[in-house]
Amino acid sequence: MNKILLGTALSLSLLAGSATAGSNFSYQQPRVTVAQALRMTEDHDIRLTGHVVEQVGKEKYLFDDGTGTLLVEIDNDKWRDMRATSRTRLTIWGQLDEDERGNTLQVDHLELAR
Repeated sequence: MNKILLGTALSLSLLAGSATAGSNFSYQQPRVTVAQALRMTEDHDIRLTGHVVEQVGKEKYLFDDGTGTLLVEIDNDKWRDMRATSRTRLTIWGQLDEDERGNTLQVDHLELAR
């Protein structure tokens, strides 16, 4: 019986670890401004505080912090039933991607700003 319980516990812990393995989210990511993010190269993990001002596509939004505007991609599950308007101040964590149109942020986590 104990072997079955131990095996189940180990399986569950491995599943939990693999669920977060692809995420780059960490509360320790450096806080930068949108203006700084627009000048950075891709693959930087960053944190921004500001407002989602407009939805421009499926899971694509414009994010503004007063220093500039950045295209961010927020998967529906990241919202976690949170309601936000263009006046709601948010902190977002994610990884910068760069393409021919400029930088975008793949959001790993977001929450109401403190």
